[in-house]
Amino acid sequence: MLTTFGSDRTRAVNWGVDELLGILETHEVESALTLSLRAIHYAGPEGNDETRDVCAMHSVLQPVGVVDPRRYFDCFDEIERRMGEGFEVFRFFPDVQGWSVEGANFLKICDRLAELGGRIIVSAGGHGQVTKIAQGLAESKLPAMLVGAGYSTMGEVMAVLADHPNIYTEAHSMDTPFALETLMSAGRGQVLFGSNSPERYFESPLMMAQYAEMSEEQKADYLRNNALTFLGEEGHR
Repeated sequence: MLTTFGSDRTRAVNWGVDELLGILETHEVESALTLSLRAIHYAGPEGNDETRDVCAMHSVLQPVGVVDPRRYFDCFDEIERRMGEGFEVFRFFPDVQGWSVEGANFLKICDRLAELGGRIIVSAGGHGQVTKIAQGLAESKLPAMLVGAGYSTMGEVMAVLADHPNIYTEAHSMDTPFALETLMSAGRGQVLFGSNSPERYFESPLMMAQYAEMSEEQKADYLRNNALTFLGEEGHR
């Protein structure tokens, strides 16, 4: 599952690490990807330092690096440094930071991550965004998790999952009746549980899965196994 902590300079929010850890403990979460909100706006390396230090103190938390393609001059150094520190996943925020997933800078960064064995998480809420991401990564086959796709783009997501096995999606915004079941039918091994806690309530996507008309095996895939596949940890399923 994907989480965040810390402060966001663009909003009056500050989610403490203790609050996040409390949510994970309450729901008996084995492991969660996380990042410092500080890394999103103008302070990527410093925010990544914060993510590294917090994850080093709490084994339940796995670090996610943030790379801003607008800072192209140091992106490659940042990626290689963080991977040397144990980061395997990097998150991108084109909607928040104001850049295009079709840009050569983003695609070259993705090519390098593919060479290094990394994985990415990328915001993909707008119409056509999912298709552009899939097409841009078609050659490198870089594993990519989509975040923010909702009911209005579900058809596009389903079409992409069918043709691109390297594309995954988390589904916390798929909150309409039978949306999860429908999405799982298109890409059972590519749909992951996500909560975006503590910004979003953890219980909402969890209850959606618990009450979905799916087999226990399908629920296990959604809640745990598919995330391990995305992370390249199939042996721990």
